[in-house]
Amino acid sequence: MPFEFSSVYLSASVWNLLVDLLGFGLLILYHGRLGWVYRRHPERTSRGRADRLRRAWVEAVRERNGDILAIQTLRNWVMTASVFASTTIVIGLGLVAASFQGLNLANLSQALSLVPAGEDMARLKLLMLATIFFSAFLRFVIALRFYNHAGFLVILPAKHFHGVAEDEIAITLNRAAGQYNRGSRMFLLTIPFVLWLVGPDWFLIGVTVTLFALYRFDYLVRPGG
Repeated sequence: MPFEFSSVYLSASVWNLLVDLLGFGLLILYHGRLGWVYRRHPERTSRGRADRLRRAWVEAVRERNGDILAIQTLRNWVMTASVFASTTIVIGLGLVAASFQGLNLANLSQALSLVPAGEDMARLKLLMLATIFFSAFLRFVIALRFYNHAGFLVILPAKHFHGVAEDEIAITLNRAAGQYNRGSRMFLLTIPFVLWLVGPDWFLIGVTVTLFALYRFDYLVRPGG
């Protein structure tokens, strides 16, 4: 009997590990390829096209002396990043508190998952989920810094820049947008990690659905469309 129980436990642990590794592997492979395509063929990605359009926006604003339009647009971006930053830090702190208060998710995992996890593993997953939210918070804070910096760069005369003014402003603006993009992505990726609290099988389903949704957003199937 002890041998049978040990074998069943070992089998469940192996399945947990395999399904978790498959889910993490899919996330890593997808984002690795996305980064490669973005660097080599930026116009095939939504982010690469957005970078180019932001450069065109900077040029158009400066040509038309649209200081008010630029400040209003940047203010909207700052407000959005601020809301996300506030939300992520609050959720992250709440998850840390829940993990240390002994929130029992083992019963839920036993009821809904084919490969249920124990209570200690559930607490570890809560802390990992909190880490994702804290990382997203950091990204949004960095985005705020770059947005604020772009806010006064966009109205400066060209003589104050060492190179092409529009290029330098667009670089700062795209850095802000890049950090905002990473923060938003982390926010979205919490979906499979929340499902991970139930079990690795739910995590794998969440990863598959989330990556499918991200693919439709990240890649331009019809460039220019």
